[in-house]
Amino acid sequence: MKTKKSLAIAAMSSFALFSSLTAQSESANMPSQEEMWQMIQAQQKQIEALKALIDGNNAELATAKSEVASTREELKTTQKQIEATSLAVEEIGESSFGSAGWWKQTSIGGYGELHANFPQDGENEIDFHRFVLFVNHEFNDWITLYSELEVEHSIAGDGQNGEVELEQAFVRLDWTEQFSTDAGLFLMPVGILNETHEPNTFYGVERNNIESRIIPSTWWEAGLKGTYRFDNGIAVDAALVSGLDMPATGVIRSGRQKVSEAVNEEAAFVSRVKYTGIAGLEVAASVFYQDDVAQSSLEEVSGLMTEAHIDYTKGGFRVRALYARWDLDGTTSADAEEQYGYYIEPSYRWTFSEQYGDLGAYFRFSDYEYFTGTALSENKIYEFGLNYWPTENVVFKADLQFVDDSDQYSGDGDYIYNLGFGFQF
Repeated sequence: MKTKKSLAIAAMSSFALFSSLTAQSESANMPSQEEMWQMIQAQQKQIEALKALIDGNNAELATAKSEVASTREELKTTQKQIEATSLAVEEIGESSFGSAGWWKQTSIGGYGELHANFPQDGENEIDFHRFVLFVNHEFNDWITLYSELEVEHSIAGDGQNGEVELEQAFVRLDWTEQFSTDAGLFLMPVGILNETHEPNTFYGVERNNIESRIIPSTWWEAGLKGTYRFDNGIAVDAALVSGLDMPATGVIRSGRQKVSEAVNEEAAFVSRVKYTGIAGLEVAASVFYQDDVAQSSLEEVSGLMTEAHIDYTKGGFRVRALYARWDLDGTTSADAEEQYGYYIEPSYRWTFSEQYGDLGAYFRFSDYEYFTGTALSENKIYEFGLNYWPTENVVFKADLQFVDDSDQYSGDGDYIYNLGFGFQF
């Protein structure tokens, strides 16, 4: 544009000079030769100035064209780099490292709890009882991996009190909205706490004794489980799983093999029917059967466990009640043939403060008999306590247990009080 303007100015100047000369020739007073020479020199200077201006504009235009070309080359190079990076990301996503965006489909969670126990006549103890990590991964919209890794009693290893345990590692396939299957290592569908036992979900520092001694929680096996959920709120679970290997002492809890190079001569069957069709209500019953719960023994002992419970919440009020029983048949102690227990637990929870959370109080009565390996342990425990939730997933606990008649706590005095802290994330 500047070049066109400069040419126009030069043309106009030439036309002006021509007009001037024509007018002067027609005039009576013609300029002298010297005056004409001076006029031509002046005009020449103007032409040279205009030429210099045009040349400068041409140089600027050439520079601008060069810069545009350079920018285009840089853009092409950048585009090639972006395409190469995208291709590399796609190749990584399609490699064995995982599918594209695998990290978006993986979730991490867990829980932990610290206990302090103070029996009247026993030894005081404090213990970081367990720390657990959950790692779940969605392969797609219907196949999901669930896993749970636990460290008990803080330190694991030779000569240490703790253990490292794999409590869950199974793949769930949701074939339809109603039917799913689990394959791998999973928690047994029995009782209230065996599947849901994070510390912020139950009252009391320690898990209740019925769901520890009679139902040997935490209890997991390996196998295949199917679940069908009806529209009316009924769900049915059925699984074929690895079984117990009860030692010669006859202690059922000691028969858990935890799927660690487990004896697998006799498989077991477990099933549960659960109803949740009314808001706040859960009613369920489970059965476990194994033809030989003492697999490594020369003598066979069949085992049948039955369990039923109710869990009802209305506003801040909640009540839980559970009954569980073992029936053993075979070569075992007469005292071990029947073992049972039940508890009832009413509670009430209210909002302590909008900012500082909730407070809950509970009472629990437990009555249970289990075989210790040498004798039948009969127990009746009265317990009450408080839970404080400053936020939903953090809880502080305190409870007091009155030992009415207990072989289990015979050396601990008439009462035990406990303090605890737990969290879930």
